[in-house]
Amino acid sequence: MSAHQHIFEIIFIGFCTGLLSGAFGIGGGVVCTPLLRLFLGLSAHVAIGTTIAIIIPTSCTGAVNYFKKGLVDLKIALAIGIPAMLGVCFGAYATNLISGNALMISFACLVTFVGLDLTFGLLEKLTNKAKSEPDSESKPDSNKPSRIKLALLGITTGLMAGFFGIGGGFILIPALVYLAKMSLKEAFGTSLCVVSIVSIPGTIAHAILGHVDYWLMLVMMFSTIPASFLGSAIALRTKDSVLKKAFGMIMLLVAITMFFKEAS
Repeated sequence: MSAHQHIFEIIFIGFCTGLLSGAFGIGGGVVCTPLLRLFLGLSAHVAIGTTIAIIIPTSCTGAVNYFKKGLVDLKIALAIGIPAMLGVCFGAYATNLISGNALMISFACLVTFVGLDLTFGLLEKLTNKAKSEPDSESKPDSNKPSRIKLALLGITTGLMAGFFGIGGGFILIPALVYLAKMSLKEAFGTSLCVVSIVSIPGTIAHAILGHVDYWLMLVMMFSTIPASFLGSAIALRTKDSVLKKAFGMIMLLVAITMFFKEAS
């Protein structure tokens, strides 16, 4: 069925994508891709390609809010983002090597992991552990991870982003909190900055492969951009533990639905 017949569903999906992107620094792909698949019936490859395209404006909008508050580490963002640009191109190409069903089942596994992480507060545990560990050295940069670690993190993030059509924030945020000893909100902001960098070459790669629905992307932008700004503004002012658990349970429900849909 044509996407033109589902304007309200498209706007709703765009709003959810933008809101969660700005609030949690995850790009929004983890919710956008399954919703496009479940509500609009898009092919797996087009759902992924279109999602990573819409992540560009959502992540950039959210990152601006965090940057204004001084919650973006640009040096670390670039150290991760530049290697990630290479990884995302390989990840996008790899989607052509497997079937749509296998791709979506793999994505459902990813959504399950994210849902469990958010529901049971793994990120908070990592944050508390990072804060409670005493510094072993007195040097101001002793907490900073090496460039090699950041590059490896970038390549991994890029591969996941290109393959699943996500920003990669679910990998970046715990890594930044634990390895770089960032506060949670600084990790959100830096993650969104990296996601902005990664999404551009990822979109180009998927566009070359014919995986981007441009009309759908443009319609979604009308709701994703203001929603992303709203999500980041809310996150900067409120505690997010309850919201994260609710989001995690929603993701688990989405994952279960995807498993049944793709297995049938």
